[in-house]
Amino acid sequence: MSRAGPQHVPTPRAAREGVAEGFLWRALRAAGARDRARWARKGLAVSDDELSPDTQVLLLRQLYLAHLETHQLRKAIDVARQMVEVGALEDIARHDAARALYAAGEVAESIAEQRLAARKAPASRRSFHLWSLATWQHFAGDVEGALRALTRARRWASRDRALLTAHTAYVRLDSGRAVRGLDQVVRELSKSRSREGYGQFLLGMIAWHMGDARRAAPYLRAFLRRHAAADEPKALTLREELRRARVVLAKIESD
Repeated sequence: MSRAGPQHVPTPRAAREGVAEGFLWRALRAAGARDRARWARKGLAVSDDELSPDTQVLLLRQLYLAHLETHQLRKAIDVARQMVEVGALEDIARHDAARALYAAGEVAESIAEQRLAARKAPASRRSFHLWSLATWQHFAGDVEGALRALTRARRWASRDRALLTAHTAYVRLDSGRAVRGLDQVVRELSKSRSREGYGQFLLGMIAWHMGDARRAAPYLRAFLRRHAAADEPKALTLREELRRARVVLAKIESD
């Protein structure tokens, strides 16, 4: 499971013709934040009769990502709110607002926005949004809310159930609660296609809570290596997970 939003890839022909989709095409392929923002602004300047709501939101999203890449969080929040006002792809717009708010330390506002993202999401994305909601609730100390959101996420999931089950186990362990069938939970995630990436974080943290530092360390090192060169938006999204992985590894290596 990934926290990235849906991608829209206009055709090269659209880019040559200079329509809004062409500017979006260039923004998506920009080498850096400055060029990404420049092409996004050019696309947003196209007349309204050539700019569909979906394309407008996707262009705003490129501008939003450029602001995240340069750590201009307040500007990113403002652009995400513009996305919400357009009305298209509302769940994605609200999720983007939520993660910028979370990165800015506005946790309660972030959780409220993410709850709306889950409510507005189509069935295909509802599990993802509920999973994100649960993650931020957990880190904010709302364990009961996180567990409820994860239960709902599993109901909507068409894939990644092993990841969601393991995440539920991690939240319970982290709050000092027992987990039934924990060995089976770990085996199922280890065999699933979700075992890489975020799965490595969960496997490492679960092993740590089980008292198995020898097993935890390789998973957490792999998770940190995977995201060592992460772009700024991903690094902001995973900031707390990266911090927790480093803290646990430091404890393991100091023993």
